[in-house]
Amino acid sequence: MKITIDNGKETIISLSGELDTLTSVDLEKEIAPILHGEAEAVVLNGAELTYISSAGLRLLLTLQKGMKAKGGTFRLKNIQKDIMDILNITGFSSILTIE
Repeated sequence: MKITIDNGKETIISLSGELDTLTSVDLEKEIAPILHGEAEAVVLNGAELTYISSAGLRLLLTLQKGMKAKGGTFRLKNIQKDIMDILNITGFSSILTIE
C-alpha cells in the first residue's frame, strides 16, 4: 500500500492499494502525529484504495474519534464501490462522513 499525506489545515491522506493487517501498521504510524498535530480536518482519499480489512476499519474509527475529540472533522472521499459495500455491510457508513 502507498500512503501520501498532504498536510495543512485540511490534511489529505491518499491511500493506494490494500489496507489490511500488515499495511495498517504503517498507516497507524502516519496518523499518530496528525491526531496530535494542528490539523482541523482530515480527509481520506480512497480513489485508489482497493481493499480494506477489519484492521483498516479500526483505523478509520481511530481517525474519527481522534479528530472529534480535538474538535476537528474526518471524512472519506472518492470511495470505490467495493469499499463502500464493506462500509455499508459493517454499518460504518452510518457513523463516518462519506462524500
